[in-house]
Parts: sequence; C-alpha cells; structure tokens
Amino acid sequence: MSGRRLVEDEQEAVAALVRRLRVQTWLIGGRDDELIDAVHRHAGAVRASLEAVGCMLTVEPDLVRVHVPVEPVALMPGGDAPEGVWFWLTVPVLESLPPTAPLGQVVGAVRSAAAEAEIAVTQSQPELRALVTGLRMLCERGVLSELEGRVEDLMGGSHDPPVLLKIHHARLLHLLPRSVPLDDEGQWVSDPGQDPEGWLRSLLRPGDEGVRVLGMLADRAVVHICDLDEAERQWFSTRLAREGARVAETLGLHLEHRLEGACLVVPEDICDARGLGQFRFPHRQQGGSGTLRHAALLLIDYLSSEGERGGAAAPGEGWCGAAASVVVRRLGELAVRHTRWRGEYRQRPEQLAGQIRALLEEADLLRVAAGYEDWWWLSPAAARWTVVAHDGQLSDPLGSAGTETR
Repeated sequence: MSGRRLVEDEQEAVAALVRRLRVQTWLIGGRDDELIDAVHRHAGAVRASLEAVGCMLTVEPDLVRVHVPVEPVALMPGGDAPEGVWFWLTVPVLESLPPTAPLGQVVGAVRSAAAEAEIAVTQSQPELRALVTGLRMLCERGVLSELEGRVEDLMGGSHDPPVLLKIHHARLLHLLPRSVPLDDEGQWVSDPGQDPEGWLRSLLRPGDEGVRVLGMLADRAVVHICDLDEAERQWFSTRLAREGARVAETLGLHLEHRLEGACLVVPEDICDARGLGQFRFPHRQQGGSGTLRHAALLLIDYLSSEGERGGAAAPGEGWCGAAASVVVRRLGELAVRHTRWRGEYRQRPEQLAGQIRALLEEADLLRVAAGYEDWWWLSPAAARWTVVAHDGQLSDPLGSAGTETR
C-alpha cells in the first residue's frame, strides 16, 4: 500500500504542477524557487502532460517557461491592446541596453522606437498606464528586476524617476513564440508590425487535431463544437470521451461533454482562484454574491427558458438568444423586484447589461451578433449555473452606495 500511495502522491503533485503552469507560464529563480525545484523533480511527467495539451516546456536552473499554443485569430478578443504594443516595443530595446539601466533611459529608448515605427507618442495618462503595464509584464516574467524603486513610479509625472532596473538579457529569447515560421534567411516570414493578423495566422498550431482540441480544453472555460474544423469535430465525436478523460485524469480534473461542446471541470476539493485558467465563473453560493453575479445568473435562467432558439445569427445548435433591448428591459424588470441590488444598476439597467456582457464573454458563454439591433446568443453551457433557492434574498454586501467587488 505504501508504494501505491507514493505513486498516487506523485500523480497528484504532477497534476497540481501542470495546473499551476497552465496559469503561471513563467517561473523565475529567487521568486518561485520551490515550484522550480518541484518541476525539476518531476520534469519528465510534467513535460509529457503539457505536451498532451500542445504546450512546450523549457526547464533551466533558474527558469521554467511554458509555451502555450496561439489561438486562431477568429477566436481572439478584438480591439487593440495598448499594453501589448508597448510590451513588444520594449523587448528589442532591452536587447541593446546594458545589464543595469535607469527607468528613464529605458522609457526614452522605447518612445524613440515607437516614433521610428510611426506610432504616435502622446505621453497621455492612458498611454503612460499602457507603457507601465507592459513594463510590469516584463517584471513578472523575470526579464526585468527592480533594483531600486518600482516601474509604477513613472505615473508620478517625472520623466526620470529614481528607479534602477536590471535587464536579464538571456531571458529575452524565451519571450518569443516557438511556432513562428522562418524564411531561408532565418527571419520571420510575416512582419508582426506591418501585418499583425497575418503574423498571428502564420503561427503554427499543433498538427494533430486531438492535441489541438485538448489544448483548447485546457485553455478555455468551455469548448464549443461549432468552433472546430471538420477534422477536430470528427476527433471530438469519436475519441474525446476516451482520450479526453485520460488527460483530465492526468490533470486531476473531470471531463464534462455534451453534443454541443465540452469542458474540464475543477473538483470542488481543489478549486481555488488559481485552479486552471484565469477565469472563474460566479459559482453557486447562498449569501453575499452581489448584484452583478445575481443578475447574471437570473439572466441566464431567463434566456435559457424564454430566449429564442437557433436562428441564422446563432453560433451553433442549442444556443438561445434575445435582442439587446429585450435583455435591458428584462434587467429593468428584475431591478424593480430586487430592491437590494446596487442603486446604480437599478437605475441604469443598460449599464448592468454591459457588465454582464463583459463577464459572460470572458468565459465565451455569450456572443453578441452586431446588426441593426445587437443580439445576445447564450451558450448552452451556461445552463450549468443556476440560481439556488436562497438567491432571491441575496443582498449587496456593500450596500447600494458601495463599490462592488467581482
């Protein structure tokens, strides 16, 4: 029995490590030493588990890096990400700077690089926040270390705050995707600066359709079959039950699948804010869930029972929807009934609708089809969350004048 227990303990340790690495893809020496040691002890099993979901693992004495497959462009959130622009502007600048440099020198060089790339430099507060966010992302990845001060000191208004940075040049290489196709001269086939969508489309995805689907399961709250290509759908219908369950067991999770899609479910005994993935949907609870959570669950119940099914604009079979005006009207009706909701949301149901839309879109449980009137299409997977009996009595824990935490 002791030998079996040792095997089970190692399996649990590997599963916990892989779940953590899917969320925290950089482990840095001096900050994550305990986790790095654990990866070194179980390197073979961790690598095999990650490869099953399409990830590549780099293990060095003071660095662990997980390269996650890039999603197809069509499934990536739209709009610009200014912090990402400044992040990638900063990376080549750091390569030419000495191992230690003042923050003002780094920022000056980055702004010069932006000007050369014909990116307008306004030094506005939103731009400054985006620049600081990009620098913080580099600090979190261990590419930059703050020897004195913090990069956020740049927000104080000084062009050269007393902040000294250490640049870890050897880690810059690990920032680059591993799946970028190269030409005969070793250069990227597509220029991300000139054609960002073309560059994203050029990134190589795993050739095996099973690895692609399993990678999606490990990366998203839910995978919808309407998003899969023909080969992936065939694999989903014939092999997911067996191979998906095996990978789920390796990760210490449960596979839940239906005709319209699948997801990996984190058991309650290991469920925490860092379980697997960045998103945690408002979960069942009988007290203190707040206005936004309560309203989202009530709207899910309403659309699931009263919404229209299918339709030309619907993403796939089983989805139910309603016009945006119907959603706002329904939330207004609910606001009259639930007097303990935040006063701001009760008075402006359209604002509440916007918050619920952002919440559900983050988990890909909602897709909005633009047109003469926007239509909200709710995933059938959303029906697994319902309002428990006591939810009708839920109160906003901070009161109508407070700021809700979500």
